[in-house]
Amino acid sequence: MAARRIGQYVPDWVKIASRVPAEGRADMARFRSIYDNLKSGLDSVPAKAETIDWAFYQKNISKPGMVESFRKAYEAITVPYPKDTQTAKIDVVEKEMAQECEKLMRESRMRIKEYQAEMEKIKSQKSFEDMTVDEYLEMHPELKKQADEEIKKHIWN
Repeated sequence: MAARRIGQYVPDWVKIASRVPAEGRADMARFRSIYDNLKSGLDSVPAKAETIDWAFYQKNISKPGMVESFRKAYEAITVPYPKDTQTAKIDVVEKEMAQECEKLMRESRMRIKEYQAEMEKIKSQKSFEDMTVDEYLEMHPELKKQADEEIKKHIWN
């Protein structure tokens, strides 16, 4: 039963709240309230229906054959449950999403390493207060080229 499987998941609300931006906190609180209400409703329903104590009714109902006819009618009832056609599809999508997440995490780790290397490079440089314009332009040749072009443009005009 899918509801029972879903009911076993316990979200880490603190971890989720730490990732939600301030403007989304009200929506998250509303979602959590709805989730808690649904979860408590699901938890109040037993996983398996209680069995009927036919002996109790047989003993306490005096009309002969009445309990037996109800019992036969009850046992003859079959509740048609829809076939589960979505779980296999959901499992496939879940596996694809897990692979995509792994890929994104690997790419993110690589970018983090690149950014950390760039940060180390920036930290190892002279501070801007101690650096001259010429030193800065030597470190950024594309800006030096752009500045030279701007100077030429303004001098000749």
